[in-house]
Amino acid sequence: MRTLPLIPCVITAIALAACGDKRAESGDANAAEVPAVSPEPSSVSTPTTPASTGPVSFQDAKSAYTGKHYDEAVRLFTAYTSQKPDNVWGYYMLGLSSWKAGDRDQAVSAFRQAIEKDSTHVKSRLNLSRVLLEQGKAQEALPEVEATLRFDSTSNEGHRLLGRVKDELGDPTGAVEAFKRAIVLDPRDAWSMNNLGRVAIGQQNFVEALGPIARAIEIDSSVAAFQNNLGIALERTGHISQAVSAYRAALASDSSYQKASVNLARVEKLKQDTTIAPADLSGLARTFAEQVKTWR
Repeated sequence: MRTLPLIPCVITAIALAACGDKRAESGDANAAEVPAVSPEPSSVSTPTTPASTGPVSFQDAKSAYTGKHYDEAVRLFTAYTSQKPDNVWGYYMLGLSSWKAGDRDQAVSAFRQAIEKDSTHVKSRLNLSRVLLEQGKAQEALPEVEATLRFDSTSNEGHRLLGRVKDELGDPTGAVEAFKRAIVLDPRDAWSMNNLGRVAIGQQNFVEALGPIARAIEIDSSVAAFQNNLGIALERTGHISQAVSAYRAALASDSSYQKASVNLARVEKLKQDTTIAPADLSGLARTFAEQVKTWR
């Protein structure tokens, strides 16, 4: 399978679409897991409103969060943590609420407070790492992820995040190792497969990227970032028609996905080399799935 040359400015544009998309990473699985039950009995049965005074229950604050009223959730969990300063879950939920509300600095502060209360609180460390990555602070995220894996070396999430951190720190070998470990722990971890493909794209190993991304899409075809990254790998291996289909699939999943829109506009101007046979994406996905078995 040939890798076709592209002019430098096009290569740069494609690389940014593959490796610099912070938006896509926000879909990382379990990025905002909330406790299934309240960590304490609720003493307030009626919904809390902005004008209410008096005690705030964990359940009411959590309801604001699950209802996507994130600013209200921040207000309520701020009050709750003042009432219950020793409850680690209050700070954890304040961190999630602040993150969703767009206040990353406050999210970092809340997650750090949760960790101060309980250094083994893995969910706070994982989500703190995610926020730090969004802030471009991979070096600060590294010890948080490493601590998580010391507490639980079988954490699929932990290894996936370690891969992201290593990738951001310019260590593709370490990133690949971490993503492979995450996939071994969960053979249906589509995000780690996509991220493994992203590392290959970043190194311009476009043929190598096809298998893991094709398998990720077999598992979950609804993620626009997966389709966009597949389009990049297909485009760079000369499969222009299939790249067009992949970019269109990305936009079908998320019509506001600007990088896929830009990529599609560029590729639609190219012609398919008829001497290049279509990529067997199903076959590549199967081969990748078999390869994973050898990593165990």
